[in-house]
Amino acid sequence: MIIAEVSYLASPDDVQVQRPAHRAFLATLFTQRVLLASGPKLSGDGGVLIVRDGITKEEIETLLAEDPFVTSGVGQYTFTEFKTAQLAPELTKNH
Repeated sequence: MIIAEVSYLASPDDVQVQRPAHRAFLATLFTQRVLLASGPKLSGDGGVLIVRDGITKEEIETLLAEDPFVTSGVGQYTFTEFKTAQLAPELTKNH
């Protein structure tokens, strides 16, 4: 499983301009069953995505390279891979 973290590289105003396109982009990844969860960090300096098990780091890197936050230069992603030892039952349905 992978956690992708986006860090903002621009002012909050510049990030806000890209937010609607970013969220629309993420909606397509939810529709494609790539993501399990997403949201902004409470610190306000970026966001977090939880990627569905079975998606490789290379696959998510390629997909997120098209995120409007990335293509506009207001954000960049880092990735943490981990082996799932336990998973909530509701996350294993239709998996």
